[in-house]
Amino acid sequence: MKLFFMCGYYSDAANESAARTPNYWDAYRFCRAVRSGQFEQPFNIHTKSDKIRVAKANIGLARRAYGRFIAKRIAEEGSWSNPLLVPIPSEDALINAKEFRSWVMLSEALAPIELKWALVDALLWVEPPPPLVQDADVGQRDEIAGLMTCDFPVSGQAIVLVDDLVSTGTTLLAARDRLRAEGAVVLGAIACGRVIDDFDTEAFGRQEIWLEDVVADAHR
Repeated sequence: MKLFFMCGYYSDAANESAARTPNYWDAYRFCRAVRSGQFEQPFNIHTKSDKIRVAKANIGLARRAYGRFIAKRIAEEGSWSNPLLVPIPSEDALINAKEFRSWVMLSEALAPIELKWALVDALLWVEPPPPLVQDADVGQRDEIAGLMTCDFPVSGQAIVLVDDLVSTGTTLLAARDRLRAEGAVVLGAIACGRVIDDFDTEAFGRQEIWLEDVVADAHR
């Protein structure tokens, strides 16, 4: 499955041995702002031609920038025509939840653009997921898929999965498995950041990987 992502999110563990450079600090703080919607410290959003300064008064720019990134990636993929956008369920996305963090994040990110009408909360947890589910090992993929339920008629629907941060990729693949079991056509995935532990990945930019290849490499 193709995964597009905007930032290399240089991990806290890696930062202990080799400190983040300013660009990676910006990416780190940007991803945290997208995920939480809260201001922590000022940072820059890096574009091809400029840097956009974000402070407490304009923190909403972070999520809107991610929304534009999602829209551009979908528009440039010719085979990704009119998909539903399904957020990876955050830890509070339990059955009967009135709203949950990843849903609110994407609702705000997509609010100014037409894609807001494509957002569907199709995946929920039937019981609380394991702690640090974003770091789940590939061997937990079936277990995680089994904890998800599909709460929307997706049979025959084209779907793009959307997440804030991707670490091992196991939860993304489990979500794809769950939706496929319901008859959906999962086209790919988009994330704000991908957790990294070196500087080979850019701090900001249009970046992509094939998720299965990365997962396989990590477990060789």
